[in-house]
Amino acid sequence: MRMGGRVPHLPRHRLLAVAGLLGAAVVVLPAVASSEASPTIEAVNQGVYSERHYWKPSEATLSPGGTVAFSNPTSVYHGVEWKSPPATPSCTGVPLSTSPKTSGAFWNGTCTFSQPGVYTFWCTVHGSEMSGKVTVSANGETTTTTTTPSTTTTTTSSPGYTQPAAGPGGSAPASPLAGSAASAVHVPASQRGRSMRGSVDIAEAGAGGRLQVDLLAKSASLASAKHAAQVRVGRLALAHVHAGRVSFAVALSSRARAALRRHGRLALTATVRISSPTGRSVTIARKVLMRR
Repeated sequence: MRMGGRVPHLPRHRLLAVAGLLGAAVVVLPAVASSEASPTIEAVNQGVYSERHYWKPSEATLSPGGTVAFSNPTSVYHGVEWKSPPATPSCTGVPLSTSPKTSGAFWNGTCTFSQPGVYTFWCTVHGSEMSGKVTVSANGETTTTTTTPSTTTTTTSSPGYTQPAAGPGGSAPASPLAGSAASAVHVPASQRGRSMRGSVDIAEAGAGGRLQVDLLAKSASLASAKHAAQVRVGRLALAHVHAGRVSFAVALSSRARAALRRHGRLALTATVRISSPTGRSVTIARKVLMRR
């Protein structure tokens, strides 16, 4: 060893050991950061006008103060309703309500959870059939659980019609429609005026249920700069419909009426959704050309 204030020379094997420890520290840091990433819960729809809608993943567990990202990347309207949570989450960009009026398409947002407990949520449009759960665990655990609805074979009796899933024992549940979709839903393909009119024949199984009619138009036909392929230009919701023929008229929005005045015609897609009191529902789509 040389004196005179000079740093002693370290053997080569000791230098390699120190370098190895430093390298291990560099590798570990990103792994710790990635474990703290926020879960993302996304709205999923099976089929264009299918009645299968669910959240993916359907469950997430995180520590107090954690954040969950919520997303609806589709043109189908969804929203979030918290069902008796231990505390109200702090949300930004998520359409929150207890009714479908504030639902929307193509949105992204986040919710932060401050208190431990189980936070159950439903879609404001599709109710309990599209539910999820966020568990805030005091032990700091962070996990996600995905539950995808079971796949069943569907039979299409007319364009845009979704047959209800089979009930217990494989038997088909009673349809809320009085007859097939082709005969029970009456929407003229060509209409005039500021409202789209039609009717639907409700069976006894559908009495007391809900009828919802949405009008969709291509954004390009509305001279809209939005990126959505289709936008809603009218909605009607009737609760507790009676058995028999139920007539409806859905008024066009101001943008749709302006487009109709400009072009003299407006192509629409009308989706008619009938939900029975037991939760069974069918959705039928019809093409309608509105003329001035």
